[in-house]
Amino acid sequence: MPSVMKTTSLLLPLAALAALLGGCASPQPPLPTVHYPVTYQVPIGNTSAQASAGPQSLNINATQDVEVQPGIPLYYQIVSPVNVTVYLYEKVGVAPGGNLLGNMQIMAGVPTTNQLTPRTTSLEFTFSATQTNSSGTLQFTLSDQPIAAAVAPMGH
Repeated sequence: MPSVMKTTSLLLPLAALAALLGGCASPQPPLPTVHYPVTYQVPIGNTSAQASAGPQSLNINATQDVEVQPGIPLYYQIVSPVNVTVYLYEKVGVAPGGNLLGNMQIMAGVPTTNQLTPRTTSLEFTFSATQTNSSGTLQFTLSDQPIAAAVAPMGH
């Protein structure tokens, strides 16, 4: 009887291990979970300098990739201290850019709130300062709920 008990006690852990390993295979990895709202501080800038070859421009375009859930509305707000152009791309693979969904002009100090319903799991926002010799850090907020309009800072 002791040999039957040993065999049974060995088979139960092996069966549990087989069931555990069998359940590990999944056809698609789980989508990342984002806890909204989330706010990014994004530095941007555009500098122009004179050189013997003529004017030289250094434009620092900031890019923010975000993981999203397709088919679920996404709300975003941008508050920038300088005028910027925002380009919005649907990411396809890991390369920068993707399918351009649109662009918009954001005026300095004017909070801009918008919404979209993504079709992919990743979006790319690119921010480009539009005026020479301007720089700053813009505030970029994402949420799964409508965002209340921000109040512009005094003096804007």
